[in-house]
Order: sequence, then C-alpha cells, then structure tokens
Amino acid sequence: MGKIPEHILNEIQDRCDIVEIISSYIPLRSAGRNFKALCPFHHEKTPSFVVSPDKQIYHCFGCNSGGNAFNFIKEYEKVDFIEAVQMLAEKSGVRLPEYKKEKKEDTSLVSAIYGINDIAATFYSDLLQRSHPSSDVWNYIAKRGFEENLIKRFKIGYADSSWSSFSDYLLKRGITREVALRSGLVIKGKENSFYDLFRGRLIFPIYDVRGKVLGFGARVLDNSLPKYINSSESIIYKKGKHLYGLNFAKTHIKEKGFAIISEGYLDVMTSHQYGIANTISSLGTALSVDQIRLLRRYTHNIVMVYDADQAGEMATLRGMDLFLEEGMNVKVVTLDKGHDPDSFIRKFGPRGFNEAVKKAKSLFEYKLDILNEKWDSSEPEGKAEIVKEMLSTIQRIRSAVIKAEYIKRLSQGLSVREDAVWEELKKIKKSHVRAEGFRLGGKAQSEKRKIEISPAEKILAKLMLEDVNVVNIVKDNLSPFDFKNPDIRHLVETLFTMDTEDNFIDATRLINYLEDKVAPHVISFIVNENMEIKNKDRNISDCIKTIKRGQRDKVLKDIQNRLSIAQENGYEDEAKNLLEEFNRLIKRGV
Repeated sequence: MGKIPEHILNEIQDRCDIVEIISSYIPLRSAGRNFKALCPFHHEKTPSFVVSPDKQIYHCFGCNSGGNAFNFIKEYEKVDFIEAVQMLAEKSGVRLPEYKKEKKEDTSLVSAIYGINDIAATFYSDLLQRSHPSSDVWNYIAKRGFEENLIKRFKIGYADSSWSSFSDYLLKRGITREVALRSGLVIKGKENSFYDLFRGRLIFPIYDVRGKVLGFGARVLDNSLPKYINSSESIIYKKGKHLYGLNFAKTHIKEKGFAIISEGYLDVMTSHQYGIANTISSLGTALSVDQIRLLRRYTHNIVMVYDADQAGEMATLRGMDLFLEEGMNVKVVTLDKGHDPDSFIRKFGPRGFNEAVKKAKSLFEYKLDILNEKWDSSEPEGKAEIVKEMLSTIQRIRSAVIKAEYIKRLSQGLSVREDAVWEELKKIKKSHVRAEGFRLGGKAQSEKRKIEISPAEKILAKLMLEDVNVVNIVKDNLSPFDFKNPDIRHLVETLFTMDTEDNFIDATRLINYLEDKVAPHVISFIVNENMEIKNKDRNISDCIKTIKRGQRDKVLKDIQNRLSIAQENGYEDEAKNLLEEFNRLIKRGV
C-alpha cells in the first residue's frame, strides 16, 4: 500500500464507482448484473472483459488482467500505484496526506534537480522584476500586451546577456557543478568553464499537472534564430509526457468539457489572459500517446487550433488519428492565414476566437476537405486515394454507429457505392491485422497472466470470499500450508487472521491489503468467475477432502522416496519406521 493509509484508500474507493471509472475510458455494455467490453489490454474480437458493480472488481478472462479501480488506472494509464491513487483521489475529492514516493531512480538527484528548477524559476522571475521598465524585455512584454498578474501567475522570467550569472549563483547556493550540469540549465565549455543555457531570452517555466517545475522554454526578444530553445530532457522532464499550461487549465477543462490545444507558450498565455483558460500547448511537438492519456484524465473532447500553414500537412492529419485510437473526440479549427491563436485573439478578441471554436469541424469533415483539395474527386484515381486516406482514420473509430455514419457520408460525398467503401475498409482491416496482429495478438499471448489453481482451492477461495462462516469451517480443517498455489496460500492465511466487520469480506479492499503478497488479478479471477455451486455444504466438504488427500498423497510420495533410499543403503531401522508411518497414513485415509 506504499505510504498511503488503508483508511484513505477505503475512502477513495467508497466514493468511486468502478463502472463509472472504467466507462470513462472504454465503452461498457450491460450483461445481466455485470458489464462487458472488449479488453483494452489485449486484442480480441469477443468481449471477455467483465466489470462487476456489486464487487467493484474487473477481470478479463482472455488475458487475466484484473483487480479494483486502482489496478485499472495503474494498468491503463501506465502509472504506478501511488499515481493511480492520486488520480482517483483527485477525482473523488479525497485529500491525500503528504508522503515521499519511493523511486527506482536516485531520489537525491531527483530532489536536487527539482530544487535547481525552483531556484531557476525564482532567479529568472526576480531578474525580470528587477529589470528597468524601459528595458528590451519589458518593451517586448508590453508589445505582446501581457498583464503583470499573468506574468506573475505563470512566473515568467528573464535571462540577461550574462554568460554565467545563473551557474555562478548556483555555486554560491552550494550546488556542485556536476549536479548543475545534470539539470541541463548549465553547459560545460572549454578548459573546464561553465556557462548558462539561457541568455538574452524570455523564460517560460514548464510545470507538471501539480505545479512542480520540470523544465523551461526560452524565446528571443527579437527575430534572431533559433527563436525558441528548451531545457534538455532530464531525469524529471520528458517532453512527450507533459502539456504546457495544463496545471493552470485542468479545472477549466473539466468545467467547459473540452480542451483547446495550440502550439506555443504565447498562445497559451494570451488565451488565459483573455479568459480562454481551457487552453494548453503540446510544447511544439506532435502529440504523443502519453500526452493524450494525460489529457484524457480531464476530458475526452479536444479542439485542435492550427494556423493555415499547419492545416494541410498530412503528418498533422495522421497524428490526430491517435486521438481516435485513445477514444477521444477531436475537432479542428483552422485560423485565417497569417494568424496563430495569439494574434487572432488580439485582433478579434475572445468572442471572435470562441466563435471560431464553435465552428470547429469534426476530424472527418476537416480531413475530407483537405483531401478534396489535394486530389481530384471527379476522377476514379482521386476517389480511390481519398477513400484510402479517410478509411485509415475511420477504422480507428470505436463506435460502430459513428463509423457506419461516416462511411455513409463518405460514399455520398464522393458518389461511390457504400458497399464498395465497406469492401475497402475490410481490406484495410486485414492489412492492419497482418501488420499489427502479430504484435497485438502476440502481446496478448506472451503477456497473458497464468493462473494455475486447482478446482478445489479455487472453489474454497471463492466461497470464503463470499461467506465469513466458510472461513471458519476451512480454518478448523486446514492450514494455509495445505494449499499448493502460493497466491491462494497467502490469501487463506490473511482470511484466517483478519477481523471482518459485519461478517463481510470486501474483496476490493482485500486487493489493496494484499498488494505485495497476492496478485490482484488472482482475486478478481476468483471473484468474477461464474461457478455454479448448487450444494454449498457438500462442495465445502468435498473440497476440504480433496485438498487433504492431495497433502496426504504428497507425504506418502515423500515417504516412498525416503523408504527406497533407506532400503537401498541397508538402513533397516529407518526403513521399518517409514513403512509403519506409510501404512498408518493409508489406514487413516482422509
């Protein structure tokens, strides 16, 4: 459970519904008392992913992924247990106590670089505030129209033309050159000299979603090149895993129900200054899966804002297909030529920008318009190219209804028979399966978690989890060491010793309690497997006898081996004792 108290975990789970949590990521359909879906963790055609609202547990019977809400978030978002708890705590409004997260990396170095980043943010911010009001940097800020409160909120700074003012400052603060170099903000020159990464630039701190400084971007004050430079990636900063401005925008994104993604730092700042506070930036790179999954914590609806130069790039179009693969809804706004969000908002105001956002096109409409400009849709070859490109996007849509509607629109728009478009889609799917099927299918096979539990142990474990009285019956007849499967052994040992409230065992809480001893998918497998047990008492008795018989057979086999060795070596007394013990066990039976 790490450093988070059990009662906090319980409170979070009490406030969260696993069906609501999982359905925010993948579509679920009702199946009796449970819900089913295609498993998000392996490739399958028939749904084997089961979510139980009663037990607050999920399990996939195809790949044996399973557990509670924490386990789902951990596996889907590719985060550790602590981060999964933090995400659900934020969603449920539970305040977590302060703790130090254990890391595999050198925690002292991580802490040191965070510290250097905090020092740098303050250093550059103070330098800006101390600069003369008529200095180049303040003239640039005035030209951009940024207000003082916005500058302070984003903690914008200034690096003057000095070659080593910051690196010298770090040395005075007792930070070694070696650690300073690891931060990426200090560069080693010739003859063991050191100089600052940033000089003569406006500084933009880059934050994570919790407001911790990860790195920096920096812009020149004139038209010299390169216009922007960024601090290099470090042990704490990976460019493709973060979104600029998300720490400021996340609340507004939730309130408005969608996020606006622009390209640069200035776009974000101008948007926020004018009240369009659900705007973020991809840090100047094509969006990665990690960034999309980070954003998906707050919304499933995205509006991409492009200038006219970006709009027609095929790489841009194909990059947006990632949103569909991750179950996101994406729309696109193309601004007038010569405008980016910063300049557009300054010219037309927030009302004009919001009107442009309202007119945003779906990815289908946007891509079709671009392709119609690129290819001659009156020619068969042009139609074929447009269909090919459009189907590469449509086949990623999860909803069968939306997929069918888009195929209908595509066929009507191009005056092509609808069944011909469906036929082309089948070809793309087959090609996709050939190219990706081995990777996906292989992944499912190679990573399928093995669960090897005897029927008797499985039935007893299930009945014990459902009824405290069964725990007492089993405890009177068996010990934990009578169980062969190590996960079941640890589970039984815990059930034998734990205090239960109201004669009820909460399996989802048990998963947290046994996190380091029993794999969560083992408990979810036992709880969710549909076993028809008609005569409960008879089954309990038979299972106990089977396990006892298994233990007796194991002992008998051991005695036989030892007896054989004793007889071969002429140890008559030991052989006699072993034979007597063997006969005694046979007569006793089970």
